[in-house]
Amino acid sequence: MNKLKELWAKNKVLIVLLFILFVCFIAIVVVCITFFFGGSKSVYGDRLEKQEEHEVSTSFQNEYISFLESDALVDKVTFRIKGRVIYVNIVFALDTTLVEAQSKATASLEKFDENILSYYDINFTLKCASSDNSEGYTIMGAKNVNGSQSIIWNNNTKVESDEN
Repeated sequence: MNKLKELWAKNKVLIVLLFILFVCFIAIVVVCITFFFGGSKSVYGDRLEKQEEHEVSTSFQNEYISFLESDALVDKVTFRIKGRVIYVNIVFALDTTLVEAQSKATASLEKFDENILSYYDINFTLKCASSDNSEGYTIMGAKNVNGSQSIIWNNNTKVESDEN
């Protein structure tokens, strides 16, 4: 017992610092384990908890695709859901104007229920080739859940290289 008292008297500061270091090490280990190995098994966390209430049925997807493909200007439509985002890719017939393509995509929003529009973001990718070997266009647009009811389109201006 005298040896412990003597050790404590000589190394009081060192023992307190080692105790604090030990407690900090334990705290770091606990935080690391819970942060890296604990939690949800889903990559989306709890963002998809109510997805069953806002289910997009396969029949709706097929109806939506056939609605768009029934138009003469549309060649192909793909519909994909990932998380809380619906991706709609539309390939238009040759020489379809950009304004026509954007209006078709905007009009297709009417097919979605308010239940779907209030839960999912919707991203459109519109593609069209040109018959005169020019570039055609590829444009993307999105309708956010919290945003307006219209589609916001990306800037479609051509990039010209500056040659010296």
